[in-house]
Amino acid sequence: MKQRQRSFKGALILCLGLGGCAAQAGSVSGVQDAIVPHVAEYHFKLTHAEQGSSIVDASGVLGYRFEKVCDGWVTEMQQIMILQGSEGTPINSAYSMTQWEDFDGNEYRFRMRDYLDGTKVDEVVGKAIREDDMVRVSYEIPVEVEEELPADAMFPTQHSLVLLKRAQDGIRFGNDLVFDGSGDAPTSRVAVVISDRKEAANAADDPDDIARGAFHRMSLAFYPLGAAENGPSTEMAVDFAENGIAHGMRFDYGEFEVLGTLDKVSRLPLPECGPQ
Repeated sequence: MKQRQRSFKGALILCLGLGGCAAQAGSVSGVQDAIVPHVAEYHFKLTHAEQGSSIVDASGVLGYRFEKVCDGWVTEMQQIMILQGSEGTPINSAYSMTQWEDFDGNEYRFRMRDYLDGTKVDEVVGKAIREDDMVRVSYEIPVEVEEELPADAMFPTQHSLVLLKRAQDGIRFGNDLVFDGSGDAPTSRVAVVISDRKEAANAADDPDDIARGAFHRMSLAFYPLGAAENGPSTEMAVDFAENGIAHGMRFDYGEFEVLGTLDKVSRLPLPECGPQ
C-alpha cells in the first residue's frame, strides 16, 4: 500500500526545477520562463485489472498546487484513493505532501503525511542541501538522522525542468537519480522515454486556456536506489505539457492499471518580490 501511495504522488511531483544537474540538458532558463504556476484537480479510475488481481476497483481525486514564490517553487498536493480489494474490503488512503525547492536546485524542503482509513500511519519531514561533492539529507521526523547521496542526485522540480528541456531539444531518453523524500524509497534511478509532441485532447475546465497546448508523453520507470536489480518498483506515464502542466497520467502496477484525468486547472499569479 505504501508503494502505491508513493506512486500516485510520484507522477505529479514531476513538476519543475533547475540546478547542478541541469548541464546534462543544457541551459533550462528558457524552459523555466515558460512554466505556468497553477492549481489543478484530477480524478482517478481503474482502467484494467488482470484476472486474479488483488485490486478489483480503484477511484480517487487529487488536488495539486504549483506556485512560484520569491525564493523558489512551492508544490502542494493532497490525494485520496479508494482501492477495492478482491476480498470485498475497501482501503481508503490519503496522502499529502508540501515541498519547497530553490530556483538553483541546491536546496529542498519537504513534508509528507500518509493516512490509512483516517489514521496517520507515516510522516516524514526534512531538507536536502547540495554540496560540492554530495547531497546531504537531514530528516527531522520520524527521527533525526542524516544521509549522503551522490552529487548527481536531483530534486523533483529540478528533474522536471531537465525533462522538459530534453523534450524541447528532441532528446528521447534519460536516466537520472532523483530524491523526493517520501516513502520507504525516497531516492530512485528514474529511466524515462519521451515522446514526440502531441496535441492536447483533454476536456478540462480551463478558463485561462493553459492546458490546450502540446504535450510530451513521458514514460517513467522508478528503480529504488540499491535495489535496481529487482526491476522497477513503479511504471507510469505523464502527459507533461511544455508549460509544466500535467494533462493526465497512467499508472501500471502489473496486475492493474489506473488512469488520472485532468478535471480543472487555473493560473496562479506571479509573486511581487520587489528588487532582489
